[in-house]
Amino acid sequence: MRVEVIETMPSFERLERDWNAVYDADPDAQLFLSFRWLAGWLEWISGPWFVLAARASEASEAPYVAFLPLRLSVKASDTSFHNELNMAGNFAADYTGILCRPGFEHLAIPAFARHLKQMRWARLNLENARISDARYRLLAAHFPKASFQIDQISRISKVDGIDNALCPFAALPPDWNAYLDSLSANTRQKIRRLMKQIEGSDEYRITLATPETIERDLDTLLRFWEVKWTPRKGDLVKSLVRSNRAMLTRSFRSDLLYLPTFWKGDQPVAALATLIDRRKGSFLFYMTGRDETFDGPSPGLVLHAHSIRYAIENGFTEYDFLRGNETYKYSFGVKERRIRCVVIGTRNGRNLGGKLDRRTVPAALKEATELHQARKLPQAERGYRQILEVEPDNVDAMHRLGQLLTTSGNHAAARRLFKTLTGMRPEAYKAWLCLAQSCEALAQHLDAARAYREVIKLQPDIADGFSGLGRMLHKLDRIEEFDAAMDLVLDDERHGADRNGRSAGRRTAGAVH
Repeated sequence: MRVEVIETMPSFERLERDWNAVYDADPDAQLFLSFRWLAGWLEWISGPWFVLAARASEASEAPYVAFLPLRLSVKASDTSFHNELNMAGNFAADYTGILCRPGFEHLAIPAFARHLKQMRWARLNLENARISDARYRLLAAHFPKASFQIDQISRISKVDGIDNALCPFAALPPDWNAYLDSLSANTRQKIRRLMKQIEGSDEYRITLATPETIERDLDTLLRFWEVKWTPRKGDLVKSLVRSNRAMLTRSFRSDLLYLPTFWKGDQPVAALATLIDRRKGSFLFYMTGRDETFDGPSPGLVLHAHSIRYAIENGFTEYDFLRGNETYKYSFGVKERRIRCVVIGTRNGRNLGGKLDRRTVPAALKEATELHQARKLPQAERGYRQILEVEPDNVDAMHRLGQLLTTSGNHAAARRLFKTLTGMRPEAYKAWLCLAQSCEALAQHLDAARAYREVIKLQPDIADGFSGLGRMLHKLDRIEEFDAAMDLVLDDERHGADRNGRSAGRRTAGAVH
């Protein structure tokens, strides 16, 4: 079994034919593991992602038989930075999982587990994994209790008691009336009455999103949804609206979205977004939004009934309500499936291999910088040092660590960093300025003077170089050399030499003297 790592869009796109073949063969496959859905999502998300792709044998031309899409993140704790692996579809996919051709699970899933154990991470989040017991056991068996802790995470809401690990779905017969006959008499009569009322009315109508209306219809859906959920989710709603808009827009472009809007006259009352999996014959209800002030026919019942009838008429065999066992879903004649939310973590909370995954260095640098700015210096320092462990030549981490050490009063360590930095980036005046200031704090006046001279050469339009050099020459009792330094600058002015295109700035520096 050969495991390859796919981590660019061009290499992912080359997998389409193989991916679809495995997808069609896998009875556990679902839309959020489909090539078309993932292609749109991976193109949009920030941060590193990758796909583990297993071939049937070690031969480079052997067919692919399994895929595991993942994404990487970095987190900071009180003791260190660590990496986490998330399923690639998080945080837009209601389901995640492993795609595998039947008969190859016993080879591919252990191969994936062995590969994962060679990577650098502290937590593997199997969030919303729609995975069979057999596949889960094959994976979990490779993370023994001696080194790993496996926790089952409850997804029961503390607010309303909804279990988001329970996923109701309705099996659809080939005939709409047959489906209605499978429901309770009360629900059946209500649906028939409402559909007749809507379709025979001049007041109400249902429209379907088209390329010309998709932006309007998404605005309607997300506006209503935001109004409903802001009181519970707070500021998180804004980012959810952005990611949902991006995902649904890309899904529509890929012909994966069915979006009806319910109107009263010229006013939208509600909208319902359903994802379409034609390969598996499934409709997946994703989200809805409604005008909470509307006091008319139940918009939710109307739009679900409309969508289920459309699905049946077009040959779909399943209507999936996705995550959450809300009571209303059970009036549609559903069964249940349960998904897994599992965290596999290292016992010590640190990355396997002891170092950060190099692909997350930009995110780690951003996190460390934010901690630095928040004056959380010990955590920021650990972050910078962990970055330098995997990228010793990362000039940004080196510079910011030097600044942090200066703030902490560790001028000797800061000086060593800035000395190294000036060797790596001799054209960067800020590195020379920081080196000069560190030397000055250590009373190394001659070295400080030399560094301040470099600052003046590289950036003669700032006052810090001249004032610093003046202080050092005064300490060294060599103040007469300051005039010579100024003469060099003025001589450049007289000859029109303005290496940095800042003649006016140089005159300002001279004026400070």
